[in-house]
Amino acid sequence: MSDPRIELQNKYLPQNRYANFGPALKSVRIRGFRGINDLAVEFQYPITAISGLNGAGKSTVGQLCLGGYRKPATVTGIKRFYVRDFFPASAADPAPFGPDSSVVFEYNTTDPNNSQTLTVARAHTEWSGYKRQPERSCYYIGFTIYIPKVEQRDLSVYRGSQVALGAQRHIADDVRDRVGRILGQHYDAMHFQGITHGQRHGELGIAHRFGAQYSENNMGFGEGRTLYLVDLMENSPEQSLFVIEEPETSLHENAQFELGRYLLDVCNRRHHQIVMTTHSSTLLNALPADARLMLLRDAAGVEAFPQMSAARARSILSGGQQRALCILVEDEFAKLLLTEMIRRIDAPLLRCIEIHGIGDKKAVRSGALFMRRINRPYAAVRDPDVGPDLPNGIFSFPGTQPPEREVYLNGDVQAMIQAEFGVNTQHTFTQLAVTNHHDFTKVLAEASDTQPDYLATVAVRRYLDSIGQAAFQGLVVGVQARVP
Repeated sequence: MSDPRIELQNKYLPQNRYANFGPALKSVRIRGFRGINDLAVEFQYPITAISGLNGAGKSTVGQLCLGGYRKPATVTGIKRFYVRDFFPASAADPAPFGPDSSVVFEYNTTDPNNSQTLTVARAHTEWSGYKRQPERSCYYIGFTIYIPKVEQRDLSVYRGSQVALGAQRHIADDVRDRVGRILGQHYDAMHFQGITHGQRHGELGIAHRFGAQYSENNMGFGEGRTLYLVDLMENSPEQSLFVIEEPETSLHENAQFELGRYLLDVCNRRHHQIVMTTHSSTLLNALPADARLMLLRDAAGVEAFPQMSAARARSILSGGQQRALCILVEDEFAKLLLTEMIRRIDAPLLRCIEIHGIGDKKAVRSGALFMRRINRPYAAVRDPDVGPDLPNGIFSFPGTQPPEREVYLNGDVQAMIQAEFGVNTQHTFTQLAVTNHHDFTKVLAEASDTQPDYLATVAVRRYLDSIGQAAFQGLVVGVQARVP
């Protein structure tokens, strides 16, 4: 089965982006809103999940994105959003923006090398710059998109005995199944029931399970909100923009993960762009690195840190309730290699550290700069083909190539694999045309009829025997020096 994360990434490549996603937002630059002096946010993936501590500016970014489009003339039943909709000035909030506040929107176009830019800025008492905006259906999924009817004292509750039933709106089977998959439930059927009382009209979501029927008056918040969210995303025009506030609210942990998978699926099928705020590391974990963005607000202002790992987001959002030192590496193989290096020189150190594989070299550098900015103990180790950056706490593995190549192309390792598993490494790589070093372990494990984790471990240990402790002594000493 194909991975929707990779499919989406391919569709979002610069040369494919406009054909799939139309004039999607490429970036926004925000100046002068709610204490954000100058913040640039790039949208590197069709989904952008913005995490950060409360007050970091997550909602501000999402809300301003909605002010980047005109409403399509052919679409009814939705509103156009303006900057003023989200930043009202009052006696209590006299200056949610300044006289020089502006938002620079950058849109993808048919030419991947030439994007369209447009500035919305304050001109006297009004905002200017809206006329040249591209058209797009935009939806804001805040917390009022679904409020339980019983809390609203909706007519279906307050006038429940007096309402008249109207027409039903069918909920397609695929929508029903997707809601069930997210929530881990099976629904026999679903529909929306029209209701009226005098001149007032409304509708109720109705679910059928295990031979019983119940309306959203008897649904929990998470169940009802998920139904409304999925129904809206499936029935809105393709290539719509959705800004969603904390979609994980009131969902159990597995439902949060399944919601992340659903968002990937709906973007892949319907080519929506999603900008959402979240405090859920579980939801972040369902998304690829390019979809994750962390915001930090401190005395220096607000800064964006892209490709933040779900593990690091969890550490930050939990107030750093983790081990003494966080070490960032690119992937799980690098994590194994560093673990075994430390074990040989200072095994007790492993109880004081956490090692996280967080992505490519850009993610490692971004993570290191973020940890430095918030003054948290950290170290980072990246592949030797990139090299160290010691002033920023970034070390490098020994050698000149990515760790997988250093290990599996080592003569002693190849001799061990031949002797223990009867597999000729070079012959296997040549025969199967394997060139991506990230595939080395999987391919050799399949050829050896063994588990990838076991093969990688014995290969790493033989490699360390081969190169000797002196080759990585300096790296471990450098990491030791950064433990508080």
